[in-house]
Amino acid sequence: MIGAPNLLSFVLLCGWPALAVALFLFMPARRALVVGFVIGWLFLPQMGLPMSFVKWDKHLVTSLGGLLGVLIFDTRRVLAFKPALVDLPMAVWCMVPFCAALSNGLEAYDGAAAAATQVVIWGVPYVLGRLYFADAVGLRGLAVWLFVAGVIYVPFCLFECILSPQLHFLTYGFYQHDFSQVVRMGGWRPMVYLQHGLAVGMLMTGASLAGVWLWWTGSLKRIWGMPVGVPLVILMITAVAVKSSGAIVLLLVGVVALFVTRAIRNYALVVVMCVFPFVYMGARSVAGWDAQDVLQFVAQNIEPDRALSLQCRLDNEKLLLDKAMKKPLFGWGPNGRNLVTADDGTILSIPDGLWVIAIGSNGIVGLLSLFCALLLPVALVGRRFRAASWGDPMLAGAAVFAVLLTLHSMDNLMNAMLNPIFILGLGGLAGAVAGGATAPIAARRSKAVEVQPIGAPPRPRRVVPA
Repeated sequence: MIGAPNLLSFVLLCGWPALAVALFLFMPARRALVVGFVIGWLFLPQMGLPMSFVKWDKHLVTSLGGLLGVLIFDTRRVLAFKPALVDLPMAVWCMVPFCAALSNGLEAYDGAAAAATQVVIWGVPYVLGRLYFADAVGLRGLAVWLFVAGVIYVPFCLFECILSPQLHFLTYGFYQHDFSQVVRMGGWRPMVYLQHGLAVGMLMTGASLAGVWLWWTGSLKRIWGMPVGVPLVILMITAVAVKSSGAIVLLLVGVVALFVTRAIRNYALVVVMCVFPFVYMGARSVAGWDAQDVLQFVAQNIEPDRALSLQCRLDNEKLLLDKAMKKPLFGWGPNGRNLVTADDGTILSIPDGLWVIAIGSNGIVGLLSLFCALLLPVALVGRRFRAASWGDPMLAGAAVFAVLLTLHSMDNLMNAMLNPIFILGLGGLAGAVAGGATAPIAARRSKAVEVQPIGAPPRPRRVVPA
């Protein structure tokens, strides 16, 4: 870390839960929840204060603020929550660190602390998404806020594209990541207030994907008094300008998936996208695929530097996989025991992909539970929403998050840039396929959508039961 956290960083990080709870005094619970997550995640400092059980960091304060607000101001909704079978993978993913710790001879305290961290990062946003976004209206509103989050970040990203990533340092007194990694393609890759430039790239990809589909379906006509197409174009230009090549490719894949699924009126392409991560993980861990053909393609057709970066990731992935396979069921447990180290304790491996971190720390049980939690709601989305209705304004949010979660899973093969807004959408989609109170949807796509406030659903002319 270059620099040192200033007083503002400590004040905001420690006081954010109270500010998030205060939002519930002035807004409806659903809006207060999503505003707390969006503003907190976009602008809080990227730092952690050591505690005896769970680290006090950005993940904790955003989850804690939303959870406390819901418990205080909307207790009846919490008491009405009913788990379903689709929630089982997430429950296993949150609890498996405890089993992994015990299987490696660690104390129950270590396992409980690791499980609590998993609950803070994954479990709380997932459950809150289940509570508030488990229908077409909720998912559509969350997609609007995702788009708004991207638009909010546009001027900050453009500032750092020109002047280099300085905002976090200027605001909080330190750089949140190694500054050498922000030089990209003869320019700068923004980090703004997120953990890495790659996280910014995926945020802008998700926001652009949401904006494209909200605009094309007519689900969102105007925003802040202007036609939605204006900020959408600026947002997509910025998504390219942040120079995250993987995120740009995923954005193109996502847009194609949305239009193709709507055109062919079935989920074939979405199912293929759900299967892809499992094929990749099996090829790397079981079949021993070295990916040299992919490296050669990237070097010849994209950029040699990107091929070198990919080669480094794959080499480290191989080191971590070799160690993970020595304890395949529950892995090596928490506290960095999955890392490859020399005899003198020097760390020899750099864990990049979330999947290889998961299998190293929590074994095959943890890996399967994680990716089933991410992709099972997407695979089951056809039970709730017909692919032929994806062009309906009311279903724009469900379509966006079904595709975005597959893209997020693909990104997790190479990176581990988590975003709680995506996890809120995961919980919402899981609740929808589990039988949430889905709002009425239009019988056919309607272009006559009135101008609505941000987050409010459009009013279709004709409706039929979902």
